[in-house]
Amino acid sequence: MGKYYSGFLIFVLLFCFSKPGISIGSNKFEDISDYQGDTLSTSPVFIPEIKGTFEFDGVVDDPCWETLTPLPMVMHIPTFGIEPSEVSEVFICHDNLYIYIGGRFYDSEADKINITSKMRDNIGPQEDGFLVIFDTFHDHENAVGFRTNAAGVRQDLTISNDSNNPFPWNETWNTFWDVKSTKNERGWFTEMRIPLSSLRFKEKDGKVEMGFSCNRFIPRKFELDVFPAIPRKWGFWSFVKPSQANVVVMEDVHSKKPFYIAPYVSGGLNKESILNEAGSGYEMHNEPKLTAGLDIKYGITSNLTADITFNTDFAQVESDNARINLTRFSLFFPEKRMFFQERSSNFAFAFDDMNTLFYSRKIGLHEGQPLPIIGGVRLVGRAGPWDIGVLDMETQKFKSTYTGGISLPSENFGVLRFRRQVLNQNSYVGTILTSRLGTDGTYNEVIGFDGIIRVFGDEYLNVKYAQSFDEKYKNKIISPDASRIWFDWQRRNEKGLGYDFFYSRAGANFEPDLGFEFRRNYYTLSTKLKYGIIAAENSIVSRHTIMLNGQAWKDISTNLTQSGLINTVYSLQLKSGASTILGLSHAYEN
Repeated sequence: MGKYYSGFLIFVLLFCFSKPGISIGSNKFEDISDYQGDTLSTSPVFIPEIKGTFEFDGVVDDPCWETLTPLPMVMHIPTFGIEPSEVSEVFICHDNLYIYIGGRFYDSEADKINITSKMRDNIGPQEDGFLVIFDTFHDHENAVGFRTNAAGVRQDLTISNDSNNPFPWNETWNTFWDVKSTKNERGWFTEMRIPLSSLRFKEKDGKVEMGFSCNRFIPRKFELDVFPAIPRKWGFWSFVKPSQANVVVMEDVHSKKPFYIAPYVSGGLNKESILNEAGSGYEMHNEPKLTAGLDIKYGITSNLTADITFNTDFAQVESDNARINLTRFSLFFPEKRMFFQERSSNFAFAFDDMNTLFYSRKIGLHEGQPLPIIGGVRLVGRAGPWDIGVLDMETQKFKSTYTGGISLPSENFGVLRFRRQVLNQNSYVGTILTSRLGTDGTYNEVIGFDGIIRVFGDEYLNVKYAQSFDEKYKNKIISPDASRIWFDWQRRNEKGLGYDFFYSRAGANFEPDLGFEFRRNYYTLSTKLKYGIIAAENSIVSRHTIMLNGQAWKDISTNLTQSGLINTVYSLQLKSGASTILGLSHAYEN
């Protein structure tokens, strides 16, 4: 018996997202609020080598900063293309070890500069903030970001898929860099010092080209000021798209290969109460533990980095947020272990937001509990035009001491991922191979091929195919029952007409043991239509959007509908930051 759910939802949400910004606010950009092209024409910015020394104190008053020209900034929201309401001056320079960024963020109401956190990676949506983004390989798709606030809090992040994901950045990634900020009656000021060894980039004859953008966020005004002038046509996250970054050039710069060693020693005493064989009572078992291990990060080339681990310890990893699961589907938790973070997008092979061929939490974890890892190696980076991801890890045999507990064999986990740009800077093709081999004879292997082609304008074709091989099914080389197909055509545009049509299918025997799948033995059809209007400069409204979405999931064997959804949504964003969403939804679950 199917269950139907329908409802009319009205929400009034107050948004004050902390999207940082920077740069001088003295330039007036004329007649660009309705800009429809891919990017505004901007010349490459030359990053000079610093002359002299300065005190790294967050004050930004040393004479060397006065020799630099601030970057021209423009308002992004609430009204694109006009002069920012507050003056920002952002400077960038380098020496042979670091890239330095200085920011002067003047504020006519400095007493209202907001600081809500002094914890690393925890800059809140109500804080004045500043973010710089480097597309270090200049591939128009991936980038790293460095963010701070008036308290000098550090937040580092990575951006992938040209910010086309619902939430485009990964805040778990950490690297080495420094920042200091100060605040006074004129505003707040910051200095960043980013080691060249923390960036992976290409160089040719001592010359380096990267993509660069930055932004300042003033939450009380819901104002985001950016460099360069990036149009809002791609939606809220337009300002962090690597493809829209400005080219910056450095000369006489050579990459620094990272080399870090992190040994560890840990000890303790495990005490467990275990039910005796007679089942009449519990016996206390004491087990002393002493372990040691080693993690190594080494730059093989300027573009390829190896992570090596022995007797891996993930005890320092931040715990998952507690969730209550009221659905019939497994919960998807993000990866927080640092070993898997650097350029994790190189391994990405996702059919949608969460269904993916490689889910690193399948390694060293079972139902949320850690398993002993003998060791492993991870190689990530770029070789010529190819993005590369290689992973090999080995887990120990594990047997729970609890009665009826799990028993797992020693397993080997392997991933090979290759992809490269074709045709244009927004298109690529690639392949992936995953394997999971147990000493008890179990095996699971998956091979996949994918491509995203920018056909023209904002029109994109996304195609993926994967085939699994598992000892349980003895699959043939080409078997529809053990395959996964994804076909998607979309117009990536939040201004004017946008759409997304896709078809996906997963066979009954498709088993990606190193991946994550919500459903099995189904196919789905989806249609999404939307139309966005960016209001005029003198309007109190920022944006209107109306969207119609319909999707059905059907069982392949019976052709019966498993789930269905039809909804229509109207959203209204005001320049004050307030947002109203009106929705009508009808859902079906069988």
